[in-house]
Amino acid sequence: METANLKEDYKKLVLGITLTSLICALSISIPVIGFIFFLVAPLPVLFYRIRLRTKKTVIIIFCSLACLMFLSGGLSADIFFIAGMLLLGFSMGEFVERNLPVEKIIGYACGVVLFTATFALALYGNISNLGLSRLVSDYIGQNLALTLALYKNMGMPEESITMLSNSMEQIRYVLVRILPSICTAGLLFSAWLNFLLAKIVLRTETSAYQSFVQLNTWKSPDYLVWGVIGCALMLMLPVSFFKMLALNGMVVLTIIYFFQGIAIISFYFEKKKIPMAIRTLLYGTIIIQQIFLLVIAGIGFFDVWLNFRRLGSDNNKDKQIPLSS
Repeated sequence: METANLKEDYKKLVLGITLTSLICALSISIPVIGFIFFLVAPLPVLFYRIRLRTKKTVIIIFCSLACLMFLSGGLSADIFFIAGMLLLGFSMGEFVERNLPVEKIIGYACGVVLFTATFALALYGNISNLGLSRLVSDYIGQNLALTLALYKNMGMPEESITMLSNSMEQIRYVLVRILPSICTAGLLFSAWLNFLLAKIVLRTETSAYQSFVQLNTWKSPDYLVWGVIGCALMLMLPVSFFKMLALNGMVVLTIIYFFQGIAIISFYFEKKKIPMAIRTLLYGTIIIQQIFLLVIAGIGFFDVWLNFRRLGSDNNKDKQIPLSS
């Protein structure tokens, strides 16, 4: 019996390494679609952290990174980013096991990744005698140059190429200063997406954790409204430091209220029993058309006052709808 269990665990371990390595390899080898695989890279780690526990999940992470380094010919920036995503999935699994609320699971996990990444970049910057800011600035400059070359190959009009080329320094200046919020928003979105996917693939386990229950009744803390108001006021100040600080804050707060807006939409999809095919179409439209992202974030923001789901009212005290999509 014990031998059979060991064989079963071994099979799960090999499957976990294979699946994780495959998703990571696809994320850095396919130009456009690879970004989708990059976003869901934390999912297998989160899945196996809950199924196989800590030690075996750590083995999966290190073996997957070793396979990726072997395939790509050594360390690279892509390996660094992939390692961050795997750490995100592992951290989420750790906090899920502690049965924390969903906002703490996602917030703490993103905090762990951001702290680790900042420390690693600062350490590498000191070793290479470049410094953190110079290291980030050079990396963004290289990627902007690659993007410009890609646009040229795609046949973009010459006047547009010239305009972009002339604006390259200003674009880099802004990107370097809002990079903290872009990274934070990207991690929050990836964590949120993988959490929803984990609810689907871990149907038998999710009922044991409070964080997976009633996701479409989630709402952000009311005090975050003051953050939005404060950022809006700072944007009006004639000081670039405060403007950049406010812009960073706005980016992060927008993604948080987007989550609340999506929860509202999912709530009414469940309440009205909208067919899955129509839900998928509408969710896909939201992803493709970026203007809807802002509209949904606005819905989440005004939910603080309008309470679209009537949470806490007599109608919803005894009826709570679980998120299934």
